[in-house]
Amino acid sequence: MIENSLIDRLSPLVDGRVFFGVAPEGAAQPRLVIQTVSGSTGFTLSGWDGSCDLTIQLAAWGESYLQALTLAGEAFNAMTIDGEDFTTGGADRLPDEFEDDTKLFSVSWEYTLQP
Repeated sequence: MIENSLIDRLSPLVDGRVFFGVAPEGAAQPRLVIQTVSGSTGFTLSGWDGSCDLTIQLAAWGESYLQALTLAGEAFNAMTIDGEDFTTGGADRLPDEFEDDTKLFSVSWEYTLQP
C-alpha cells in the first residue's frame, strides 16, 4: 500500500510528523501533510491491465518560508528515489502558501506515483 510507504519514506524527515488530510490542531512544526488528489487504473479491451497510479499533494509546513522550502526539498529527494514500494512518474510544484491565522508557510508539490 503506497500510503504506508509514504509514511515510511517521509517520517524520518520530520520525526514522524506526517499526516493525511489535515494535521491535528497544535501539531509541531515542521510537518508534512499528504492529500490524495486522484487515482487511476489502466484498462485494455480485455479488462484491467494491472497498472495503477496515485496522485498526491505533499505540503511541507514550517514556521518560516525557508523552513518549509528546505523541508519540501528534502521531501522531493525522498519522493524521487525509485524504490520497491513505488516510483514517482511526475512532480509539479504548486503555489506557495502563507496562512495568516496560523502564521505558517507551506511549499507544496503534486506527485504521480506508480507501485
